[in-house]
Order: sequence, then structure tokens, then C-alpha cells
Amino acid sequence: MKFTKKIAFASASLALTLATPAALLTQNAAFAKTTTVKQATKVKVTKKTTPFYHKDGSKFTKKKPYVYGGWKSIVAYKNTSYNVVKTVTIKSAKYYYIGNDAYLKASDVKVTATKTVKSSSTSSAKKASTSSSKTTSKKTSSTSSSSKSSSKKTSSTSSSTSSSSSSKKTSSKKTVTQIQVTKKTTPFYHKDGSKFTKKSPYVYQGWKSTVAYKGTKYKVSKTITIKGSKYYYIGNSAYLKASAVKVIASK
Repeated sequence: MKFTKKIAFASASLALTLATPAALLTQNAAFAKTTTVKQATKVKVTKKTTPFYHKDGSKFTKKKPYVYGGWKSIVAYKNTSYNVVKTVTIKSAKYYYIGNDAYLKASDVKVTATKTVKSSSTSSAKKASTSSSKTTSKKTSSTSSSSKSSSKKTSSTSSSTSSSSSSKKTSSKKTVTQIQVTKKTTPFYHKDGSKFTKKSPYVYQGWKSTVAYKGTKYKVSKTITIKGSKYYYIGNSAYLKASAVKVIASK
């Protein structure tokens, strides 16, 4: 009788020990929070001149300068504003990508506009909950054969879900990243669909124009619809009509 009581006590202790990690994982999941982070959307040059950089950290040169709409330069000038596509780190230094393969060093500019982006820190909780479910699955399978059958059904459901997910990815549309003007000239448009005018032309680093010229290439930040027509946003508050250009790169 005493021996039976000892076995029962040991079994209860073991059950409590196995249950503890699952309880802790549940608590960790409860503490997962969504935080907000500010990202730069516009910067202004603070130095007299500052170099344009490539994505590897090298500077543009006189033989191969930064080219935008016929305007060429190896530097950006003081007080010039640029729209920021993204913030990156190159060789441990912060840079702002301004489009058309060009970057500006964060130490040479000041941020004049930002946007708030939500970021969630739930990945560790997900991993924890996965390992918890694995532990539960092991305990259940060692107790009864019916749980094995259930586990097989679950894994088959997961595989069908993942295959359907990969099917969705395969069928997803590509995002346009670069275009080239096909017409002799085509207007620059505002986000409301109106054209830039001679009184208020499209301005980029001292270069002014109301139109883009044939053969000129532009990096695309996003594709939008304005009054039922497709447009490509090329940065600096300017859009080009899809019917006046051809797509030369996408991802």
C-alpha cells in the first residue's frame, strides 16, 4: 500500500513539472505587445554639398554621376528636400534611400517628415506556443493511440494549408519597380491627376520641367489609381501615367 502511494505521489509531481513550462509560455504570450516606430519620409540637406551614395557605400563619380531626368550631379545641395523610400544601414552607418539607386547619409541631412509604423513583437510568443503544442502532442501520443490519429489529421491539414499558401504566393502579382518613358514627352502629374504647370513645374535638385522625356528611366515607389487610370509614383510628389511608359523592372 505504501509503495502504491509513493508511485501516485511521484506521478503527480511529474505531471506538475511538465505542466509548468506550458503555463509560463502562456504568460509570455500574454505579454506580447504591438509597438509604434517613427520612420523618416522626407529629409533636407544640411551641408553645403553632400555626396550621393550607391547601396554598397561608394560615392557617385564624375564618370558615372547620379542622373535624374537629364540632370546630372555627384552631390546634393544644401536645403534641397528629398522624399525617403526607406532607411538602411550601410557599413554600420545610417542612410536614406531617395530612389533611382541613390542614398544620402543620415549625418548630412535632417528629417523633416515622418510616419508612424506599427511593429509587433509576437514572434517569440508564437515559437513558445509551438513548442508547447509539441510537448502536449508528445504527452498525448504516449497516453493513447487516438491522439496519433488526431496528430496525423492536424499535420495533413497544415500541409494542405501551407500548399494553398504557397499557391497564393505563386499567383500573386508582381510589383513594378522601374519604368521608361515611351512617348516623346509625357506630363508629370500631381496625386489629384492634375498636371504640373510652367508656373509651378516639377522641380528636382534645380532641374525644372513639366514633362518627362522619351527614354528616361524612373524608379517606381508605388502604383496607384487616379480617376480610373493607373499611375506610377516616382517620388518628389510626381506621378507618370502608365499608358505613357513601359515597365522594365518588377519584383
